[in-house]
Amino acid sequence: MALSSIFATARVRNRILAFFCLVFFALAYLLFTHTSISSPFSFVKSNPHPNGVILMLVAPNRLIQTTKALMSVEDRFNRRLKYSYVLFTSEDEVPALTDEIKAKIHYITEGRAIFATTKKKSWGIPTHLDMARVNASLQISGLFTLGYRSMCRFYSGFFWRHPALAPYDWFWRLDTDIVFHCEIPYDPIQKLIESNALYGFVQVSGDTNFVQPSLASNVSYFMSQNRDLISQDANHGFVWNDAASVGFQTCTNNITKSKRFDFSNDFTLKSINQNRSHDSLYTKLFEYLDKAGGFFYERWGDAPVHSFGLAMSLRKYQALQFHDMEYQHQGWPYECPQELDQCICEREGVAASMSSTFLVAA
Repeated sequence: MALSSIFATARVRNRILAFFCLVFFALAYLLFTHTSISSPFSFVKSNPHPNGVILMLVAPNRLIQTTKALMSVEDRFNRRLKYSYVLFTSEDEVPALTDEIKAKIHYITEGRAIFATTKKKSWGIPTHLDMARVNASLQISGLFTLGYRSMCRFYSGFFWRHPALAPYDWFWRLDTDIVFHCEIPYDPIQKLIESNALYGFVQVSGDTNFVQPSLASNVSYFMSQNRDLISQDANHGFVWNDAASVGFQTCTNNITKSKRFDFSNDFTLKSINQNRSHDSLYTKLFEYLDKAGGFFYERWGDAPVHSFGLAMSLRKYQALQFHDMEYQHQGWPYECPQELDQCICEREGVAASMSSTFLVAA
């Protein structure tokens, strides 16, 4: 064979080899960039999770806390699960969310956070209230600020109605002053679904009487007027000492009959669809309580309001307690596991001893 023919054949071979090399590297590049951990959509494509969202209420004096809480959530489970966030801010506090803060949050959450504004209807004082009574209650030491009461009312009856939550079926509420001490190797919302539960919690705590002296009697009166909506096998024993009679009579003062046990809803996993219907039992309860005015005449908290509502609408098996979250709020006691190889906590104690009351109450 002539020398020129040999070189020509070699050149053809080299060109074919170069072509296949280019194709290989192009495919490798596309594969890598579309499955890279830095892509906020990569997990969703390969490992779809339930249609849920994580939400927080962000206050101007808690911006640093917010970034730390988001870092804890991301580091412990959500960098893997890739749930989106909705961060609420009241309308008059929006200017506090500077571009710098938004950029930090965008970086921490890999662009999965949106900022939503609470409107005056869901945050301000309702127009039907007596402002003289509201102002008088604000002078009482320990009854908290107007902003705090607005937060309790917003979380009691408005947040799930916000358009930002419209695309979702489940929400996971967290506060800004929280930390997860251990790795969470599973999807908590998926675990809730697999357990056929509608509500997930970590702890049960209590609220003081003087901030809500008329809440229990108002709830009892609502129950007496809506007996046909309340299931006979609802878990009244979680919140009432006399579950057989309370709520089925018109009472003027039921504070002694209330156990004052509340789900600590700084951590809440819940089906949004439970509340969406205007005719739902909980929505009717909230609207009755909102009309009564106790969120501002007193300081009715969102935790006891939700707990009363859940006790009259959920069966025991529909509430799931998470014992392995190693979740801490505001420095309060929390559960720390025996095995600490994936944790940064110390065994300082356990959650409140009544933490499983909802599951055992009569």
